[in-house]
Amino acid sequence: MEYLHHIFLNHPECSVQISSFTPPSGEKSEHHMIFQLSKQKNNNPGSIEYDCIAILNSCIQEWLSRDPYRDSERIFVRYFLKDASVQRSRIHSRELFPVTCAVSFIEQPPANKTEMAVWVYLRDKGSVPEKYIHFWTTEKFCLAGNVTQQTRKLLMDYQQWLHIKGCNMKDHCMRTWFFIKDIDTNYAAFAKSRTQYFSEIGMDNATHYIASTGIEGSNGATASYVTMDAYAVSGLDPERIIYLRGLTHLSPTNIYGVTFERGVALQFDDRTQILISGTASIDKWGNVIHLDDIRAQTLRMWDNIEVLLHEAGSGFDDVAQIIVYLRRQEDYELVNDLFRSRFPSIPAVMVMGRVCRPTWLIEMECIATARL
Repeated sequence: MEYLHHIFLNHPECSVQISSFTPPSGEKSEHHMIFQLSKQKNNNPGSIEYDCIAILNSCIQEWLSRDPYRDSERIFVRYFLKDASVQRSRIHSRELFPVTCAVSFIEQPPANKTEMAVWVYLRDKGSVPEKYIHFWTTEKFCLAGNVTQQTRKLLMDYQQWLHIKGCNMKDHCMRTWFFIKDIDTNYAAFAKSRTQYFSEIGMDNATHYIASTGIEGSNGATASYVTMDAYAVSGLDPERIIYLRGLTHLSPTNIYGVTFERGVALQFDDRTQILISGTASIDKWGNVIHLDDIRAQTLRMWDNIEVLLHEAGSGFDDVAQIIVYLRRQEDYELVNDLFRSRFPSIPAVMVMGRVCRPTWLIEMECIATARL
């Protein structure tokens, strides 16, 4: 994995971290980018307006016009927003990304107290036709009903959408993100509804579930309780899909009433793609450990993720991007120092997002890409 960090001369308050993976063939490199701001908006009366959207759009446009990114396919984008109901209508993402690019807008304020951050995923076009079809889907949600009903409806709609593509959730969906409004109140109903629907389509403890993150977040619509992003792939033989458990350090998720996989490794022809689910400070019996100790929880979280990566034949040197979720704003400085010390080069964004158990102060997910 190659890493790069760039600060924009015209906008020194904006930076981008980049990871690039190139397989041995030299074709179809992929790039993850995290664009972030370092300057907070000035809300003092009479101050010059600081337009974070214009600055980020300008920097993204400039960077993507450079080699080797200008001819890469724009695959997926997620905007992490301070106030989705206000910001998303002003972003005009299609000026930067084509309609074939999946775009996600999630209200999860950057933990450095800026207005927004952006994760961009690109993949180069190769001379050999791709035999795998990748489906990135964003912002599945509905506006009617309670949490249970909305969860079921968005899963049913997604299953129907996959059927149109010749796929299904059990065999082809590899990764989901569920953003749940007021998670401390609504997570139990969401998890129960998901488990019930999974059972109906043949996913249970005897088969497998899906790598996933369930975290506080919103799409900005008042009546929406649950929002889902997802990734599915067709053309991959089942024996090339390896579900990661990490049982020396983590418990099966079902023992505490939830149904997702800790991670999944996808063995393509020229690389292994490793998708690590939202992971926190948990032990192999399903207990939260290091209560109210943010440093110790962070270190245990890293240990857990390292075990999952090793199970996939990988390690932190192959990690392409990291998302960190914090429950408490006051933990930001310490956690930021810890991450900058251990992972100074990996593109990472830290946002405010409460984890599904109130005693979990931090959660992290990541994507890694390793050579075969």
